[in-house]
This record gives sequence, C-alpha cells and structure tokens, in this order.
Amino acid sequence: MIIGNQKKLYYKKKSWLTPKHPLYFESEEFKMYYAAAVMIHAAMNPQVPPEQNYELDRLVHRGLELRAEQMALALKKSANPSEVLGYLCDHMDSDEKRYLLMLDLYNISSEDDPSEKEQENIRLVMHMLEIPEKASRLLAHFIQAAGQEKDEQCRRIYQQMTEAKMELSLMELKYYRMTLYETSLCTQKDLDKAGKLRLVDRCEIREDIVLRDGMVLRLDHAVVRIYGNISIEGGTLIAENSKLIRKSDSHRACVNIRRAGKVIMEQCDIDCRNYGMFLRAQDGEAVIRDSEIYHTTRGAAVRFWGKTLELTGTVFHHCYSRENGGAVMARDGKVTIRQCRFWHCEAVRGGAVYIRQSMEIRNCFFKKCYASEYGAAVFCIGWIGDGVSGLRYQECFPERTETIQYIIAPRGLEISGECEIGIHTIVDCELQVQPQGTLRIHDAVVYLRYPIRCRGYLEIEKSFVRADDMEANDMIILEHARGCTVKESRLDGMGRKGGIFATGSRMEAYRSVFCNMRGTRAVFNAYFPQITQCIFNYCQNGGVHCQSGVVEGCLFVNCRGKSGAAVTMLGKKGMINNCRFVRCISDISGGAVDKAVGSQLENCEFQDCTQ
Repeated sequence: MIIGNQKKLYYKKKSWLTPKHPLYFESEEFKMYYAAAVMIHAAMNPQVPPEQNYELDRLVHRGLELRAEQMALALKKSANPSEVLGYLCDHMDSDEKRYLLMLDLYNISSEDDPSEKEQENIRLVMHMLEIPEKASRLLAHFIQAAGQEKDEQCRRIYQQMTEAKMELSLMELKYYRMTLYETSLCTQKDLDKAGKLRLVDRCEIREDIVLRDGMVLRLDHAVVRIYGNISIEGGTLIAENSKLIRKSDSHRACVNIRRAGKVIMEQCDIDCRNYGMFLRAQDGEAVIRDSEIYHTTRGAAVRFWGKTLELTGTVFHHCYSRENGGAVMARDGKVTIRQCRFWHCEAVRGGAVYIRQSMEIRNCFFKKCYASEYGAAVFCIGWIGDGVSGLRYQECFPERTETIQYIIAPRGLEISGECEIGIHTIVDCELQVQPQGTLRIHDAVVYLRYPIRCRGYLEIEKSFVRADDMEANDMIILEHARGCTVKESRLDGMGRKGGIFATGSRMEAYRSVFCNMRGTRAVFNAYFPQITQCIFNYCQNGGVHCQSGVVEGCLFVNCRGKSGAAVTMLGKKGMINNCRFVRCISDISGGAVDKAVGSQLENCEFQDCTQ
C-alpha cells in the first residue's frame, strides 16, 4: 500500500497528539490480550496488512504503550483466537470495556465497508460479549464519522449513545476523535470512586483534592484550570502534554506532596498566574521533564525537601520569591537539575536556585536572574563539588558572583590537607589551616565573616577577598605559617578591617591590591616579605609593617598612620625600591616611610606626603 507525503504528515501529527487509550491503566496482561484480539481482527483486513495498519500501530504504541516484548507476546497469543476470546469474556467486566473493544475493531477495519471476514468476526465478538445490535451500530457510525472528521455528527451520535445509556463519556471517545472538546469537572468524589482517573481536553478542579494511597490522577493532553489545591498523600500525579493554569489565590502551593507521593510531568506548560508557588514537596518524589513553569510568586516555584527531585530540560521564567531560591529551593534529598533554563528569576539568595551540598546542577543557562543579597543564579549551602558544572550566565546581578557557596560550621573548619576554593564563597566560620595543611583560593570572590587562621600554607591567586560583617580586626591571621602568597588579587577591608596579620611568617605579594583597610595595617608584622608591584589604597592605619624584606614597584595612595603611613620597616636588611607615595600622611613622624637605619630607600617618588 502506497501512502502519499501528505498522509504521512497527517499520521505523524496524529501520533504526536494521540492521548492514552481509556484502557491504558489496565494490567499488562489485560492489555496484551486486548492487543492480541485487535491483531486477530487486523489480519482479516484485505486492504492493509497488519504491519501497515496505522490505527493498529497507534493503538499498541501510543494508546496502550506496549513494550517490544509485550507486543511480541500479544502477536504470539493472536495465533490462538479461542484463548484470547475466552480471556476477554472472563475479564470484560464492564460495558465500557466491551464498547471500547468494538470501537477499536471498527477503527482498524477497512476504511470502506468491512469485508465479510471482518463482519463475521465483529458479529462473533458481539455475540460473545453480549453487545446489543443498536449499540454496535452507534459505535460503527461514530468511527465512520470520526474517520471523516465530522465533529458535529460525532456529537450527535454521542448524544444518541447517552440517550441509550451507554457507559461512554466524551473523554473516552477523545482517543478516536481528538477535536471533540468538553469541559469536565474533577472532584474528590470522582477520585474516591474510580481510584485511577484520567483527564483530557478542558478540565476544571474547583475544590481541594487529595490523592491517597493507590490513587492515580493522569492529565493527558489536557488544559486543566485548578481553583483548589492538589495534595498527594501516597498517590501519584502524572501530567503529559498538558497545560495547567492556577486560578486560586491561596497561599499554599498548587501541588503538595505530603507523604510518599509521586509527581511526574513531561512536556507540560504550567502557568501559576502569579498566585503563588507550584510544587511543595516535604516527602516523596518529583520528576519534571521538558516543561515550562512561569509566573510564580511568594516562594520558589519548586520547594523540595523530599526524597528525589529530577528537573530535566525545563524552563523557569518570571519566578519571584520573597525568600531564597526564585525557581527552585531544595533543602534535602537527592536533587538533579540538568539542561534547564532560568530567566527573570528573583529571590533574596539564589535568584534562580537554592540548594545544599552534594546536589547536582549541570549544563544550565541563567539570564537576567537577580538576588538582593548573594548568588544571582545559584546559592549553595556547603561545598560545591563536581556535581555543579557547565553553568552559563547572561545579564545576571550581582555580577561575578552568579554562583556562590556558603560555608558554615559551628566550631569552625580545620584544614589539614589540600583544600581549594575555586568558586565564589561566603565563609561564615573560622577556617583554621593546620601546619601540614594548604589552602588555595583562586579565581573566586570570597566574603569573610570570620578570619582565616593559617599555620600552614595559604595561596590567593586572581581572587577578590573582602571583609563582610567581621568581628575580628584582621581578615587573615598568619601564625608562624609555612608561607603565604598573594598574586594578582584584591583584599578589601570595606573600611572596617585590616588585611594580613603575619606573626613570624614569610609572605609574598605580587600585582595585588590592598584597599579600604582600617583597624590594623594592610600587612602587619611580616617577616622578610617580598611585596612587588602592588597597590595600597586608603589604608587608614598604615600600609605595610615588616621586619626587613623587599617592597618594590608599589604604589601607596591615601595611607594614614602614626608613623610611616605607607611603610614601616624594621631591621637592617630591608629594601624599598622604585615605589611611589601619594598623599601618605603620618600623625607623629616618618611621613610616608619610617625605616631603620640599615634599610635602603632608592628611586622612590613622594607627592603631597607629610609627617
């Protein structure tokens, strides 16, 4: 049989829009025998062989969603018609199932008049299932009208079915003619009665409903307006190729998982209409794939502290929260966020995502996400490991701190091995680097709320370290450390704190900036330091205090101090070379530089410096 290109495109579109079959929720065994019965009838079609019968393929692949092994078993069972018909006679326990089987038999029959073999098989099934002749004629006329795309005629036939008290709804007939629309209501009474309920077309949920143990609510190619809330207490909510519209101004989330529930959403459009959050899960599992969630307020669109959360290929936009996490806030459980996009999301911390340590975010894109405090895109409680990678940002604010980790420990953290900070970090506890430990800070913005105490080795490279509501006087305290290196970085005391207090420790600083220091000097009590090509700006208690060492090629601007506002150098082996001092003023003596007799001062320039 040759099929034209236009027909192929029509079939492809129809397959993509096909909802689940009304018997989709039945057991696998029942669906297998059901498919076998339809295959037996398809073999009697003289015009189209079974392997080319589109409606048969749509039924087993899309409607019933049989796996390959199930289809193979169904094909094997179709070789024994008596067994198949015997099973169906025993398990067709409602008129609805009998009518649906007749509809499927008519649907896969010849497009014109059925052949004699097909008619004989239909009469046999009618006799065995005790289907009245009038009901069979109505079903046949409905399939004929659906095939000819005559919606008005389908509705008239459906009205005749209703008058004949046939147990079929327009929702179930939607599988055979997908353009039939009817706004239906979903109530708690319907759920309690059916246990498993499928919504298609236009639906409304006007009250709070609860999905208890064993209950399943499936939204299949539906447009659902939710005026109440959906609470899941052991049940399952499944939405596929549907649109959910929030119509309630309740402060509660649209969907609440309270106890061992499950939510699965694929290819859905979820519009919360600025009426609050979408999903709140304190238990259970949630899977959202290839969907779009937008216009959420009051809290994160997805608030989760259950067992498992999986977000894949989902778009979040215009999600606003007065708390943490504009789009996603996850406090517990196994969380995976992959290939998602976030734009126009706002919150206090974590403009788009607020997570905890060990949670996974990969290959996501953030655009125009904002945080009033920290983390324009992602805010993580704890250390960010390998689970966060491939993140891209565009026009997010605050800049340079799109992703930030928050380190906190009540008793502080001891570092006895190798430790790296390569991502923007808030340090809200004291970091203690033991003698055998090494702390490396590179390519990061670090907010210090407690000082870094180092007796090991400290390295700061291409980073910005700033004081943030600290109580201590110095940002970094070296206590007879093995060494300290500051390279191409910036240390900012925010006009309140000092820089590096180096007791009996050697340090090196290269092409770095020390600014806005107050309380103590930018570098105090360093032993033989090597400070090269650095800038010291607005150091209100002095720039450098050291024991000998080398200060070379540096710029000191607006430094103040009792004596030696820019540099105070003790010892006889020091060198201050090729430096420039601008407006460095001391209160007592020394002007810009106060050095011991043996130290050398060469090729330096002074401008507006007084003592």
